[in-house]
Amino acid sequence: MAGLGDSLLTFPILEIFKNKGYEITVWGNTEYFSLAKRAGICKEVTIYEPKNNFPFSVILSKEKSVFRHFKNAIFIDPIPKEEKWIVHYYLERLNLIEETFSKTLKIDLREEKIPLLCIIHPGSGSKKKNPSLDFFIELEILIQKKGYSTLYVLGPAEKELSHILKNYQFFENILDLAKTLMKASLYIGLDSGVSHLSSYLGIPSVIMYGPTNPKIWHPLGEKFWIIRDEKCPPCFPLSCNDKNCLSKDFLIPQIEAFLDKNIKELKISQT
Repeated sequence: MAGLGDSLLTFPILEIFKNKGYEITVWGNTEYFSLAKRAGICKEVTIYEPKNNFPFSVILSKEKSVFRHFKNAIFIDPIPKEEKWIVHYYLERLNLIEETFSKTLKIDLREEKIPLLCIIHPGSGSKKKNPSLDFFIELEILIQKKGYSTLYVLGPAEKELSHILKNYQFFENILDLAKTLMKASLYIGLDSGVSHLSSYLGIPSVIMYGPTNPKIWHPLGEKFWIIRDEKCPPCFPLSCNDKNCLSKDFLIPQIEAFLDKNIKELKISQT
């Protein structure tokens, strides 16, 4: 689900302007931003260029010439040149850095938790960010030993894994995915849009970062924990072939140590 995480990281902009009394139209991925509409932080979502006359527009793009016909447009380069959380980078460019926003998406999906269900997402928008499949097989064994049941969630980017994994659900609809994630007591995934969504929905989320930089691209949320080999500098998109930062020999002990330290607290909060 490439682009989902990037979309979610713009939701604070929508929320802040909505709280200031603006009626907001989003021109973007209609499925991803349907979550914003359902949460009440935008009025309309369109895949086509809006024809309305807006008092101003915020455009996340390097290509100013393409959008030169937009009046009163504020342009923001979507890729920061500094090591700063992308949400704060956006808000600084808009002079909104002092404004408050929700760390958890306020959306009512009316889904009940399944006690001690751990959802695992084994993919991302780039294979450069993915460990080998044998890591996930070993991870599943570890999670089950800690008393959790496991369920993989797959999207179009992981379709080939449906021939290998047994206990999975396949999703193309973002709302169905969100409802399933809400059933989880714990989530484990990579730097992916699904991980961003899990964290933003308030699910305790363990997120593994390999070549990407979590200081810039970490998700919204209040219950996420990042696992990353700090001895290995971020190198995405020019990622190395070794991917030692995503080796199971590094990740499995890190996740086990995290669970051993936090599992009692996690289980109490989920019952």
